[in-house]
Amino acid sequence: MLTADGQAGDLIAQRLQERGLAVSVARELAGALPMLGQQDLIVLDAGDAASLAMLCRRISDEVGSRHSPILTVAHTADVDARVRLLEAGADDVIAQPVDATELDAIVDALLLRSAAALPEAGAQEPESAWQPPEAPGRVIAFGAAKGGSGTTTLAVNTSLVLAEMAPGSVAIADLDMYHAQVSTHLDIYARNSTAQLAAEDYTMQTPELIHEAGRQHPSGLMVFGGPYRPDEGVNLTPDQLVRLVDALRRVYGTVIVDSGSTLDDRAMALLAAADHVVMPITPDIPALRLLHAALQVLSEGGPVTEKTTFIINDICARSTITPAQVEEHLGIKVTLEVPYDGENFLRAVNEGHPLMSLARRSAAAAAIKRLAELTAETRLEDEAAEPPRRNLLRGLLGRG
Repeated sequence: MLTADGQAGDLIAQRLQERGLAVSVARELAGALPMLGQQDLIVLDAGDAASLAMLCRRISDEVGSRHSPILTVAHTADVDARVRLLEAGADDVIAQPVDATELDAIVDALLLRSAAALPEAGAQEPESAWQPPEAPGRVIAFGAAKGGSGTTTLAVNTSLVLAEMAPGSVAIADLDMYHAQVSTHLDIYARNSTAQLAAEDYTMQTPELIHEAGRQHPSGLMVFGGPYRPDEGVNLTPDQLVRLVDALRRVYGTVIVDSGSTLDDRAMALLAAADHVVMPITPDIPALRLLHAALQVLSEGGPVTEKTTFIINDICARSTITPAQVEEHLGIKVTLEVPYDGENFLRAVNEGHPLMSLARRSAAAAAIKRLAELTAETRLEDEAAEPPRRNLLRGLLGRG
């Protein structure tokens, strides 16, 4: 139990001891961290809701997602406050004044969950099959012209499929310096963010040292999470991010980059440096307007569109704009369409279990698997290229 300026901590500790449970009490996080891996249940008590939420996040940041269940002691019965604690990482919340019967029921449920998560006797953690590649690996960058296009969702799930195809040789790097969410989607956190890694000179580091800076997902995928705070990466230059990608490609056969949905200088540098670009498109007029403008900018910097796979991501159940219309008016080839699956995608994000593990047989998962197969091809030019069309939605998107 970690109790920091809370009033209920001692009473809960006494109740748990009366039940015959061994209880360790710490007054600060630094003293509690060495004990967390030895506990079946973590109880957090603090003076206010903000401090409780901070403790939950710090535990995930410090020890990752495999910690024991967390029970937080709220100082109010307000539903919104309890939801915020759950969003911060708590597994359950109990309000003051603490009811002994309710406490017993919650503790029993969480202890059952903790026991179910324990490995069987004699079982060992799976060892990584990682080995540095003989030649620099391929970089596949996911980027979009508009937020809400599903860039992170598709990057994460594609990475998981590729990790299954080549265990130990695939990594994902969250280089969205504004809205980094790869760690949230995978429910896995490392001590160092990509912003911190990019600020250091990793060009001369050994592959082993770079590998240790990430964190391995149970699937075998290596995860390099983005900054928790947006100000961590505010001063990073495009060259620093590209150098980090170049360092990662020396360590892994395939590096997936989430460049975000803000096409600033850093994102465009990442797309230009990638071997293959995947660009999700939502079939709505605002997204198409922004993509039209983005394609003009990208074409000025080099032949980025020639190595780009454009996919339609149906974020709504029904769309009035078809892939054929997108192709005709933007002069691009739509390779794939990810069908609408709002319920499963929402569950996946909220539960930290990606679609490929939560709803593996869904139509959306099948489309993502196909996307992974396409990106795993050695050469993009093997696919039949179609000459670009020139009509660019003159009435709605402006003249080309």
